[in-house]
Amino acid sequence: MKKLILLSVLFLGLASSTVSAQTYSTNKFKFDSRMYIPQFGDPYNPALSGVCSFIMPGLGQMISGEVGRGLGFLGGSAACGLVGFVGYGIVVTNAYNGNSSAAEAGLSLMLVGFTAMAVVDIWAIVDAVNVAKVNNMYIQSLRKASSINFELAPYISQISVNNKIETPVGLSLKMSF
Repeated sequence: MKKLILLSVLFLGLASSTVSAQTYSTNKFKFDSRMYIPQFGDPYNPALSGVCSFIMPGLGQMISGEVGRGLGFLGGSAACGLVGFVGYGIVVTNAYNGNSSAAEAGLSLMLVGFTAMAVVDIWAIVDAVNVAKVNNMYIQSLRKASSINFELAPYISQISVNNKIETPVGLSLKMSF
């Protein structure tokens, strides 16, 4: 079982590291996810990342190329859920035995654990969408940096030559690279 888990984590790490060399922690200071405009050929889908993180916290980050970040969210959610279930066990055990003070402590632990789990899950969804957008913006900037653009536009102007107004007509070529 341990070998299967190790191989699946290794496969996810290799599969997701093929698109970009930079990580989200570097890109988030250069790009604002609110300025994201989807383009054809973007490798990550922000909506799909959000839905995947809704299903399993951290999965959206893993799909967007941030395996370590996704495993962190998955571990955080699991730890908070574990705290909630331990509190639930304390409540059930002590309520059955009639120990009300321990049951109240268990209830507090259960509420804190499950509330923290819900907060981590919502944070994972929002973060997965932001990771996908920022990583797409990084890829878009790479495409712009390595391309040459040509713009051909009509040119019409009026100039004065020997006290006559002439209207030259032509084409202007704008090249950016």
